Amino acid sequence: MVGLSIRKGGTLLRDLKRICKEFGLGDLQQVESLLGGGYINANLKICASKGKYVLRIYLRDFELERLQYANLVISKLSAAGIPALQPIQNQQGVSYTRYKNYMVQVTPFVEASPFQWIPAQAYHSGQILCRMHHTLSTIKESPSSTGVYQYYHLDPISITERLKEGGEPLPYREGMVIADFYSLINQHVIDTSNLPMTIIHGDWNPSNQLYKDTNEVCCFMDFDTLQRGERIFDVAYALYFFLIHYQSEALGWAFLKGYGALTKQEINVLPVLIAKIGLFFGILVENGEFQFARNKPKLDWVISEEGRMTIQGYCSSDS
Repeated sequence: MVGLSIRKGGTLLRDLKRICKEFGLGDLQQVESLLGGGYINANLKICASKGKYVLRIYLRDFELERLQYANLVISKLSAAGIPALQPIQNQQGVSYTRYKNYMVQVTPFVEASPFQWIPAQAYHSGQILCRMHHTLSTIKESPSSTGVYQYYHLDPISITERLKEGGEPLPYREGMVIADFYSLINQHVIDTSNLPMTIIHGDWNPSNQLYKDTNEVCCFMDFDTLQRGERIFDVAYALYFFLIHYQSEALGWAFLKGYGALTKQEINVLPVLIAKIGLFFGILVENGEFQFARNKPKLDWVISEEGRMTIQGYCSSDS
């Protein structure tokens, strides 16, 4: 697909030309590359006569209600000067279309840098997340829970059963190791009953953010999992990537400094929530950077006395 010329025929090009016309992008000139994606979507970069764009193709069924909800939230963030990447509307004022059985959205292609493991980038990531949480804290409406968030209160067996119901091909070769780790987590009794709530992003990892040369966040994206929940979930999710995925305390410290004050209750639950997010990824992914065996030593550290004191020591309290 990379570098595909518009002179070549095929159903794909006909649909891409239609989408360009529908969204007023000008004439399709080239399909440039398939950008990063995930379990839910793929991102196709195209060049048209009016500029470069990204087509976000949802690979799974995606509720129209959730898409409309995300658009409302993105509009509120944009009005507050928070750089959420806003989809383009078509000639009918709608921000989506169809390609075969897939739902598609179009955004401008943003000339900016991906995350480069720089503490200053992690700091600004924390700042933007805090601004997002504050701006959206009064919104009470929310679609049903989705993504990792819907699992993080559950035990490994319940997580596995729900994933199976959703048709996930689960590896789960490390079942006993994961069960033992869950028992270890449960030795730390935490209270999650009165944690501050807001609209959470649900997938706040560095790959969903682009950065300026100044290391500030240029924009952030991937709004499939917007929902109301405990704001500390987004913080713990980001720290999973910084502390476990990238194995960098410097990135985690910078992110927390950027985010700012947490409540004492949030600080208390934070290490355990990081571990529970690691538990979910360990159940879902068998190989690669999310593999449980690869990350277990660092996850063990997160809930050890040393790890908990270190992480909590990075946090500033609002009291």
